[in-house]
Amino acid sequence: MKEKKHNKEILQKECPKMDCAKGFVNGPCGSFVDGKCETDYTKDCVWVLVYKKLKESDTLEKFVNQYIAPKKQFV
Repeated sequence: MKEKKHNKEILQKECPKMDCAKGFVNGPCGSFVDGKCETDYTKDCVWVLVYKKLKESDTLEKFVNQYIAPKKQFV
């Protein structure tokens, strides 16, 4: 039986260095323009690059559809 790759593992393989100017680690801010970062229009949005890389490697569907339950909070 194949082991499922978790999103973190997929991201580490596909994009080992995350360079979001805003420090976002869970996805894009939504303010990129034509694939460029809103903080510096000369740089590509790292999340656009991640999307393209996942799509090229046929892991996008697996990445998007994997449900990760929230951590339990103790009160």
